[in-house]
Amino acid sequence: MRRPLLEGAAMLAASSLATWGAFMWCSAAAGSTVPANASEVRLTPSDLVRISDFGPVFPGAGERIINLSPDRRMAAVQVRTADPSSNRYLIRIDVVDLTSRGPSRTIDEGGDFTLQFVSGIGGAEVSTGYAAATPITWSRDGRWVYFLKRSAGTTQVWRAAATGELSEAVTHEAEGVDDFLLLADDRRLVYSSRQRDPVLEDALGAEALRGFRFDSRFIPLIDDGPQESVIKRVTKAIDMPTDHPREATADEEREFVRHVQIASAGPVAISKSGRSAFVSVPDGQHGLNGGKVAVRRESGEEQVCNSADCAGALAIWWTKDGNRVRFIRRYGWGNSEMAIFEWKPGRSEPERLYVTQDLLLDCQPLDEELVCARERSADPRHIVVLNPDTGRARVVYDPNQGFHRFSLGRIERLHWRNEFGIETFGDLVYPVGYVRGRAYPLIVVQYISRGFLRGGVGDEFPIQAFANNGYAILSVQRPDASLLQREFIGRTHDDKSIEKLIDRRSVLSSIETAVRSLIDRGIANPLQIGITGLSDGSSTVQFALINSSMFRAASVSGCCWDPYQDALVGPGAAEAYHESGWPELINYDSDFWSHMSLIENARRVSAPLLIQQSDDEFRGAIASYIALKQANRSVALYVFPNEHHVKWQPAHRLAAYERNLRWFDFWLRGLGDGHEWRSDN
Repeated sequence: MRRPLLEGAAMLAASSLATWGAFMWCSAAAGSTVPANASEVRLTPSDLVRISDFGPVFPGAGERIINLSPDRRMAAVQVRTADPSSNRYLIRIDVVDLTSRGPSRTIDEGGDFTLQFVSGIGGAEVSTGYAAATPITWSRDGRWVYFLKRSAGTTQVWRAAATGELSEAVTHEAEGVDDFLLLADDRRLVYSSRQRDPVLEDALGAEALRGFRFDSRFIPLIDDGPQESVIKRVTKAIDMPTDHPREATADEEREFVRHVQIASAGPVAISKSGRSAFVSVPDGQHGLNGGKVAVRRESGEEQVCNSADCAGALAIWWTKDGNRVRFIRRYGWGNSEMAIFEWKPGRSEPERLYVTQDLLLDCQPLDEELVCARERSADPRHIVVLNPDTGRARVVYDPNQGFHRFSLGRIERLHWRNEFGIETFGDLVYPVGYVRGRAYPLIVVQYISRGFLRGGVGDEFPIQAFANNGYAILSVQRPDASLLQREFIGRTHDDKSIEKLIDRRSVLSSIETAVRSLIDRGIANPLQIGITGLSDGSSTVQFALINSSMFRAASVSGCCWDPYQDALVGPGAAEAYHESGWPELINYDSDFWSHMSLIENARRVSAPLLIQQSDDEFRGAIASYIALKQANRSVALYVFPNEHHVKWQPAHRLAAYERNLRWFDFWLRGLGDGHEWRSDN
């Protein structure tokens, strides 16, 4: 009785969509295929771990990758290079001359990795495991670069001379600094710091003596006590060059708060005449996808560009003459491209100037050009100066110039539709030394395929290292749940869990459709298909192991969703999950779980499963792991200490890379003796 439920959800599509499948496949234009690297230097997992990174992996609103000097001729970036042997990062601040091809200049070295913290599901502050964005600011005279630097357990404001002659700490707060603002006079630094609140400490200590009441403060998955901070934030200021901290004045605090609010707002640009360009979000809509580019005059009058091409601007700026607005948005099949448009207020349609499959981040105007952080499918992040009118770009900074000495698998951009008719895209990475007509083992990596193809979301599945070891790789961009037609979601069922299943079916359908096409093309061996994922990708793997017979081995970082998850994630997070469609614990026998729970389906799961999980989250996998073991299924669970949702430690990332290689070598190709997978001792 249960199996038809999922199949029925999938068949909600119109009958014309029911026949869509592998033959709806189309690959991108020939120009999108990245040539194979002719180098004989084989890329290893260690080489991939040691790539130098700069800027946040996924920049949030107001988070800069490139920090321009006042004259916009120089840029400062913080660079981090992982060293697995010491399990540390080599961190430095580089200054780049955007007007010449000269080498960059290092003005500061040292410091520790700074973890990103966000408000998690249920409201608790948690670490993602990603690197935090590093605020960097130039003094108005261009002589100094101010930045946050973490050392000896605290984060402080530092400054370094732009010439590289001096680097020194400016603040010395016991609990560290969160953010800062250099005021326009270059003589006052305002910053937010943390202080232990004795009132909060005493209250929490008194509660501990009586026993903590279990409530929404608890997340049993990651801790055995309430997630309640005894830290309060305060705003301070320093009058330079005295370097003596004091309480910020009311005006200084207001300016600091305004700085934070502006930084976290959507894209906005002010012309020389005082007009502002921004994203106008209609009532009842949220986020940039629903907003259109608009202009507001000083009088308050607004003009909105109502063209579909004016929706979803990621960055906005005025042309040098102040008469036209330019912006970047996602574009093309499944939003797989990035395009630059120009709109003259008063006209109905913008003009498209430039389109690319490259990932462009933090683009900022330089006269009529742009300086952007750019990633290509085979190129780690670097900085370019781009002319949107001509399409010409010159690389001005690349911290990984030696990367191209390695042999890399050829990359082909692919476009297709899943069974719901949803546009999906991804990238096929050919095995190094690919021979036409030979079918190869294939590994699916999820769930973002924009920019540099490194290790999927969370960076644990080493794409080019797989390619150097004889694997084809399918990197899949997750189809957007919001693109499911309205008759599929929101109208057919009152039960939100059914909507969850339809979305899961849509994601799995995108993967299965692409894999079948690669099998039909003779590239993938149908008996050697593996699948991987972290976070949402891990959920896809779990769903696939129960609802598909395509995959012969699987590896996840983060697992598992099961009927008893409410007891692990805590009351606050549980409520948020229920609102998004997950069944409540009282409905542990919900039909939903017959399509999602590894516990309920342990005897039906045939593919071996590797779980490499942080000590923050591994408790969520224990029940599923035990159920699979009791069903005599091949499963292995590894727990990494002092880790979070994403593994940040270089030694751990390297271990995950290498173990994934050995796992798929054994289960897909029969290589190795498999001893490490057969025993828990």
